[in-house]
Amino acid sequence: MSRAWTISPRALNDFRFQYAFAKYIVSPADTGKRGHSFDPGDFPKKRFDDCAQIIVRPSLVTGNCNSQMGPEKRWQFVNNFSYHVPNRYGKHEIKTGVDYNWIDFAADIFINVKGTYFFSTDKPYTPNDPTTSPYLFTMQFPAYTRKPVTHFSAYVQDDWSPIPSLTFNLGLRYDVQLGSFNEDIDKIQFPIPVPYVTSKGRGDHNNFGPRFGFAWDPTRKGKAVIRGGYGIYYENVRTLTNFAERWWPQQKLIIISNPAYPDPFQGRSPEEFISKAPPNITVLANDSVNPYSEQYNLGLSLQLTPNLAVTVDGVYHLGLKQWRAIDANYFPSPTVRVRPNPNFARVTRRETAAKSHYTALYVKLEKRFSRGFTFLTHYTLAEGKDNLHDGLPPDQFRLNDEWGPSPTDRRQAFVFSGLWQLPYGFTLGTIVQLRSSLPFEITAGTDLNGDGVAGDRPLGITRNMGCRAVNFQALNAYRQANRLAPLSERDILCPGYANVDLRLTKAFALREAARVEAIVQAFNLFNRVNFNPPAGNLRSGLFGRPTTALDARQLELAVRFSF
Repeated sequence: MSRAWTISPRALNDFRFQYAFAKYIVSPADTGKRGHSFDPGDFPKKRFDDCAQIIVRPSLVTGNCNSQMGPEKRWQFVNNFSYHVPNRYGKHEIKTGVDYNWIDFAADIFINVKGTYFFSTDKPYTPNDPTTSPYLFTMQFPAYTRKPVTHFSAYVQDDWSPIPSLTFNLGLRYDVQLGSFNEDIDKIQFPIPVPYVTSKGRGDHNNFGPRFGFAWDPTRKGKAVIRGGYGIYYENVRTLTNFAERWWPQQKLIIISNPAYPDPFQGRSPEEFISKAPPNITVLANDSVNPYSEQYNLGLSLQLTPNLAVTVDGVYHLGLKQWRAIDANYFPSPTVRVRPNPNFARVTRRETAAKSHYTALYVKLEKRFSRGFTFLTHYTLAEGKDNLHDGLPPDQFRLNDEWGPSPTDRRQAFVFSGLWQLPYGFTLGTIVQLRSSLPFEITAGTDLNGDGVAGDRPLGITRNMGCRAVNFQALNAYRQANRLAPLSERDILCPGYANVDLRLTKAFALREAARVEAIVQAFNLFNRVNFNPPAGNLRSGLFGRPTTALDARQLELAVRFSF
């Protein structure tokens, strides 16, 4: 529902309200049983049957169990007001507004309920050969919770043009989230006191984001623009981020190093096994805040011809107070393997202590539609680094090793899109994409430090080093210690991405206000095999070789009616 109100020739007010309901449904993949929907918090036998136990080996992962239900109800009120001020040291376009959201969100988590075994070898399990036994078993119980939250934002902005060829954009935005930091945590009754959490000091209420930008036409003819800007932008805290703290004691986590196989509980039930063991819990750091980024940009646009323009932009993003997780009850030192708090085992603490860097150069060439065709082409040269991770680091005494290329870091990317009007009413469109390789993790394939966290790396190997600056000396030292052949750069394949999509359409007029459009389109027209990043387990015979790929060529025929 919306209402626009023209208060005067210079003033306009726009009010909007919406109620929305949505529900995400996650079903286990690769089990042949997909798409089942359940009420959140409902865990019938059918839901367990949808899952399969997970087996992780150096070269192969089988099984899957990820089932989640999350309904959301949202009430949103938005009001924007704009006012034009002429001839007051130039022209001013003043805008201000507020955005209020009340979100009633519930979710359950039904992950790994049948357990996951981790093996350090591809050889089949043999009872009399300890080298074929698993080194880790994990399992967790399902859980459910509900937590309404409130989001509020307000802004004011002035687009000021002191002269026709120069515009300044000056703005300030305020954001606050209430409930997203579990400010009511002291009201939750846990089975035993949790000394890691308190309601005191929780929440983030000082999220003021200033923004500044400018655009200047040095030619005063609309043929060139130099522009730049700086701003602070706050991220919303996803509601699921704080749910893990509220799921305990429903969501019990089991971690067993060097477990028995195939029965890790040795004849007991999971409930009996953990009844006397210190619990593994997840908490939110009491000083958590909204992550934010400082964004800088500077660019130039030039009109080369009446229908052709080029744009060059430099961009830098500095992400601060980003999310990561650590074990707040970790061992005091690599040689002392006793938890500081004996009442708990692992205490996964999610905290806003990570950061990210992103630097990029964008080049765009654009042709407006004329003479029957138009095109847009982009080239990007970029680098992204961070130390963000959702799970625990493989070794908390080597946190510096977590700084590395971002998982989505592609150094170069080229995209071309074009549209041609052909004779006889045909239209041809295409998208061409070329991208360099992604990085990948290099792992030891076993729990080197015995802390119950998989994904350990040998000394000298840092996060996402694969297909970047690989330390082959450290890599081969580990392989030699495990009687594996040495590797060189040619043994690691770093697949890029190349794809061409094509679309041909023809429209037929039926009558004055109706027409039908025939469509033929091909995705991955040349059927190129676009591999995913290679296997990173150093104990795998497939290390450095891709084992999965994206979709092959797809052809589609379609008919569209317009009336």
